[in-house]
Amino acid sequence: MLRKISLFVAVLVLLVSQISFTTSFATAERFNDVKSSDWFYSSVASLVQRGIVNGFSDGTFKPNQTVTRAELIKMAVTALKLDVSERKEGQSWYVPYVEAAKTAGVYTTKDFAAGWDKPITRLETARIAVRAVDRSLRDAKDKELMYEATKRGLITGVANGELGKDESSTRAQAVVIIDRVLQALAGQTLKMDKRAASYAEVELSGTNMETMWGGKINPLPQTHALSDAVKGTFEQILIIDLDDKDSPYRKWVPELNKISRSDWKGDYLVAYKITMENVKTVPKTTLFFDMMTGNPHFIRSYISPEFLKTTPLALRVPIKLDTLNKVNTWHLATISKSKLNTFREHNKTFFYFDWTISRNFFFSKEGKIFR
Repeated sequence: MLRKISLFVAVLVLLVSQISFTTSFATAERFNDVKSSDWFYSSVASLVQRGIVNGFSDGTFKPNQTVTRAELIKMAVTALKLDVSERKEGQSWYVPYVEAAKTAGVYTTKDFAAGWDKPITRLETARIAVRAVDRSLRDAKDKELMYEATKRGLITGVANGELGKDESSTRAQAVVIIDRVLQALAGQTLKMDKRAASYAEVELSGTNMETMWGGKINPLPQTHALSDAVKGTFEQILIIDLDDKDSPYRKWVPELNKISRSDWKGDYLVAYKITMENVKTVPKTTLFFDMMTGNPHFIRSYISPEFLKTTPLALRVPIKLDTLNKVNTWHLATISKSKLNTFREHNKTFFYFDWTISRNFFFSKEGKIFR
């Protein structure tokens, strides 16, 4: 008899779980403008089932319709299960939600204090999403919040991985972001859009080294002596995966020549944006960056000047020392992925330049970037 009861309970549990699963996805399928093949489908199903969002009386969800600031705040507050006070007489419907978000530190009046019926931008959405998952970043600035949003997989890029910070968020995008916030809070690891994270990291710090390599250097810009007469300020350092056509900044490399004449397959390209300035004059002297510095672990490379109209990386400009001058240039160098992995495994010194046998400069402590 006990065995029959146990079997009955097991079957009942299975049926309930199946009904729950079916109900979850049926809530999304009931909308005539939401299909199971849509990229946002599972997020709509999840949030509708939880009562965080709903559709319209005409049976639609309107995934491409923009979300207002007030609507996004309500979604976030409801998803986070924050305490919401009763709406006072004469107050707009969203005021209790705004106050709840403000009390929790998810929203600040510096974000926006009016225009609640205006479409919320992707940057404004990123602020709320990051603060919702990490209290330590609630006072962070916009560039850091956008980087954290992309690095953590809360927000992905738009066309070609671009950040689209000023673009309006759609209902579909908002639902997916809120769903990802809940996943992150539940301890799940989200997939990062490497292109978007790279662009956000470059805006924040001038390099995408952490996104691409998992390494870190001292903050940019950095100024170093390139010779006794010239100093160079490194404004940006871009890492490009030459094997990946979708790699960040890969479209900036229409072709590439290595001075070793070897193939670039299996390589990373490292592009340095440098401002060179001479600190004293030297008559009848003109110098390129690579005439003053070098690194045995990288192979100098260049893009033909004919591509200057399509990529800034083709800019290779010398500095004339007859008078005090300042010029902007790019320096390109490749490193094989296998060699990089060796430095990563052993955390060896490799990220530096030298301009005499005894004089060099590092971009991080001892030229090690894997700490």
